[in-house]
Amino acid sequence: MSVVAVVPAAGVGARFNGASNKPFVELQGVPMLAHVLQALQAAPSVRWIVVAVRSEQLRAAQALITRYHLTKVLPPCEGGASRAASVANGFAAAPGEAQWVLVHDAARPCVRPQLIEETIRAAQCDGSAVCGLPASVTVKAVDDEREVRLTLDREHLWFIQTPQVFRREWFAQALARAQDRLDQFPDDAAMVEWAGFRVRVVDGDPLNIKVTTPEDLMLAEAILGYRARGQKSEVGHQKKSGKRRTRSVLV
Repeated sequence: MSVVAVVPAAGVGARFNGASNKPFVELQGVPMLAHVLQALQAAPSVRWIVVAVRSEQLRAAQALITRYHLTKVLPPCEGGASRAASVANGFAAAPGEAQWVLVHDAARPCVRPQLIEETIRAAQCDGSAVCGLPASVTVKAVDDEREVRLTLDREHLWFIQTPQVFRREWFAQALARAQDRLDQFPDDAAMVEWAGFRVRVVDGDPLNIKVTTPEDLMLAEAILGYRARGQKSEVGHQKKSGKRRTRSVLV
């Protein structure tokens, strides 16, 4: 696999108290961006990682890459004025031999390598794939006065997450066609769909949340803490099981 992962991390955090350093906020003592990059690093199919950050954060991003020994991460590039522009800049910095492009939000620190691999495998079959969750609540369209204008049938509605994976030539063609209208698309998949390519949806992870508000940060902290405790418990169980097996062999 020649997959390059692009991580847009240059947002201003408008709903996160306007914090421009949101990717560097710590969760379980580790910067949010590091959690994302570590998950991508652990995914066997990902060969390169490109992260796009604000110009004043380039040195901090490089220091983070060095500190956490993220060997797949290329030198960070400067992001754009919008998420779409940051993705485009990251794609421009991607190695030419990459055949697949994976985009993942820097604000989704709870992603697991397993979900990354599953989305990549689905894209291999259909040319592109995104992960998501079937809508579990009623969705209504309202006007500026908050009066309901339409109640949507949720049977075919999905809440879309990242990662999103695309065949490189499809993504390149979509970017070229979109040009100045990049910011009109709610996500990368919408741009690829608009360009005429099909997109498959695979099951996502309810815990793969996006940190948008300070409240989301508390939830992400709880998720990562729960996983960390589970891993310690599993390691402890394995050690105890190993000791018991050793004693039985000696007897």
